[in-house]
Amino acid sequence: MTPGRGFPGHTRRQALAGVVAAVAAPASAMDRGAGHISLMEPGAISELRGLSLVPGAYWASGSKGVLYRGGPHRALEVIRPAGEALDFRGLHAFNANHVLAMSAGPGEASQLWRTRDAGRTWTVELVNADPEGFWDALVFADDHRTGFILGDPTQGRFTLLITLDGGATWARASDSAIPLAAPGEAAFAASNGCLALGPRGQVAFCTGGAGRGRVYLSRDGAGRLFQVFDTPIPADGPTRGAFALAFGRSGELWVCGGDYQKPGAAGANLALLEPGGNRFTTVGAPPGFLSSIAVGDVSVLATGLAGTVVGHDGGAFERITAMPFNVARLSDRRSGVLAGPRGSIGFWSL
Repeated sequence: MTPGRGFPGHTRRQALAGVVAAVAAPASAMDRGAGHISLMEPGAISELRGLSLVPGAYWASGSKGVLYRGGPHRALEVIRPAGEALDFRGLHAFNANHVLAMSAGPGEASQLWRTRDAGRTWTVELVNADPEGFWDALVFADDHRTGFILGDPTQGRFTLLITLDGGATWARASDSAIPLAAPGEAAFAASNGCLALGPRGQVAFCTGGAGRGRVYLSRDGAGRLFQVFDTPIPADGPTRGAFALAFGRSGELWVCGGDYQKPGAAGANLALLEPGGNRFTTVGAPPGFLSSIAVGDVSVLATGLAGTVVGHDGGAFERITAMPFNVARLSDRRSGVLAGPRGSIGFWSL
């Protein structure tokens, strides 16, 4: 692993686990007007970054080979399909029992694992065969058939693997589809959020290391051709950039980020591209690093090591809590799930 690649770079892949103690804050630091977060006692010490919700259940995943399976009427289960060797940063639940989990790491440490029986048995579906590769994120469309894996640049271009059969087979997007990466540019495997799918087959991913956080966006419905957009989020160092993005129902594209080594620093941390637009604009939000964003019909929920912020119906964003999380997902218009350092699980509700 050479600096400037991967997370991007070896330091980006490793450092998130080391900064959480400095920014931890009580869960009671919250604004009730923006909702509140209740916490579940962690079942294992793990940096959770993968999170997938299905009706009646959620799955979370992270370091030390940990996966959680939980729900409102189910005790939290801790599952380690491969011991403690892998770091499961990507996750897609087809239903409460059927899950694909993606580990992130250099070369063969990037793997795809599947269970169909709620974690009792697992199969290895795919192993990264490129020793220079590093997978960052896994997403599927609503049909659970079309899916993508994003990997850091090799030979100057980002890796984008595509499946049309639920993950049984994968093929790499052609080199002509994705423009060349800038020197030192790569994605952040921080929350399985640097890759997103939108309405009408849109595909987007975001990056750091190119001076400004950048977004690669395909609007052709099949990921055959990507355009590159600058965002207002600074990316003038290996720990800064655009970390996560999410589409709204109308096709608007939100992106968040910052500097994970300076989680409380001021500066642009949230931006928006209107449907069909060609320029990201800064969205005002409480300062601080954000590594994950979830967009619903009326709410936008974003979280990171600086805490969690939420906006409703186009109104101003408010901070809910200063407690650090890594990833957030909305379950409906008024609730969601968060996961983060030391195996923490939080439930947000209005």
